Amino acid sequence: MKALFGLIAATAVAISIAACSETTTAAGSVTQVVSTTSFGMCVGYCKTRLEISPGKAVLVREPGGRGEPTLPVERKEEILSPQEWDEIARLAGAAKIDGLPDVIGCPDCADGGAESLTIVGPGRNKTITFDHGAKIDAAAPLIERVRALRTRMLPPPQ
Repeated sequence: MKALFGLIAATAVAISIAACSETTTAAGSVTQVVSTTSFGMCVGYCKTRLEISPGKAVLVREPGGRGEPTLPVERKEEILSPQEWDEIARLAGAAKIDGLPDVIGCPDCADGGAESLTIVGPGRNKTITFDHGAKIDAAAPLIERVRALRTRMLPPPQ
């Protein structure tokens, strides 16, 4: 009877360890998240690129469209806490974008703007492009988190 109990306990421990390592592996397998926005028929800063990696986020804004071509490219870097990166990596690891088409909807049709999301990691590099502001259920928590970070990093409207 003790042997059976020992076997059951050992199996439960092994399953628990495997479950924990799967969660860690999913989040740990993400090395970068990139989000872009663009508007073809705009004035001013029409393109943004937000690169998020362990410890930092870099936001680059570029003029384009019908904007003033002499506007300088703007770059802002922000340090991310380990907890903030872990949250973003966890959300990216849980996002189910691998099975999605590369283009969803009609990005920037009728000047609605386009948005993209890229998740990078060992053996994984998937980008989806979609209508600006669209809800993509397979990655909704990650997209919302990335949008909040972008908003935080953008300069206040003038």
